[in-house]
Amino acid sequence: MSAARLAEQLGDQLTAATSIPDESFTLVERVRELVEAVVMTDVGADERATAAERLAAVTSALKSRRRDQALLLVRHPDGRVESMVQAGSGRLNPQAPPLEWLVRPTEPPPGSGPVPVEVKARCTFTASHAGSPGRVYGGVIALVLDEVLGVAARAAGASGMTVALSVSLKTGTPFGVPVEILGRYTGSDGRKSFARGEVLVDGVITAEASAIYVQERRDD
Repeated sequence: MSAARLAEQLGDQLTAATSIPDESFTLVERVRELVEAVVMTDVGADERATAAERLAAVTSALKSRRRDQALLLVRHPDGRVESMVQAGSGRLNPQAPPLEWLVRPTEPPPGSGPVPVEVKARCTFTASHAGSPGRVYGGVIALVLDEVLGVAARAAGASGMTVALSVSLKTGTPFGVPVEILGRYTGSDGRKSFARGEVLVDGVITAEASAIYVQERRDD
């Protein structure tokens, strides 16, 4: 079952987005900074060992209370649903690329037909996302394109599970600079929905993608 379908079933039972404390997002940002620091550090073995011990204590404290499953859906005041810990752009998942949504319309009411939608996100990748020297790893580019195109389909009211993703890497995407990712819903055929998008750096396309999503069968 997709997150969108689950959110539809849960309705008013979803957690309110406003209930997430700011400290949760601060923790994620500090962990992202930590990951890049680990990637780039050149300190000695003793300093690494000390850091590892301190991190083990922090990890133990955080593990003292765990959710039952790796899923946290919240609803914003405008009705938009957000998945907070998923790997594509979950704002409470420090492993997710730090996507910032610039244009992200609210999805139409359940049961209504799909509407034309384009979404836009921005991301500044770091050394922790690197592949070739100075460039973002191609698999990370595919990840964010899958996420942005999927959000475009969901915002259009035509969401579903990813069943196909085709990515073309035109040139290297640098890390350390703002990158734009665009996605648009391009149509449907039965339960299938289609989306296309691209990654741009200073207006130049560095990667393109197309995707197919399939909605779950509905009994109602």
